[in-house]
Amino acid sequence: MNTYAVIENDKVINSVVADSEFAAQQGWILLPEGAGIDWDYINGQFVDNRPVPPAPEPAPAPTKEQLMAELAALTAKIQALE
Repeated sequence: MNTYAVIENDKVINSVVADSEFAAQQGWILLPEGAGIDWDYINGQFVDNRPVPPAPEPAPAPTKEQLMAELAALTAKIQALE
């Protein structure tokens, strides 16, 4: 048994595990490892044209005041251990 792509309008809409004879009767295409639903099927090739989500915005750098407050809190914790 292999995994086959169900394709509509050049887009993989589902993947199905089936034997090769049944898959051929249904017109399903053998799905290569790594390819999947929402991939395009163009000229006999599976192409990943899914939109790439934007990278998250980096967290803003802490201010000098925030760092000094963290340092004071850590210093107090260290002194409490002594």
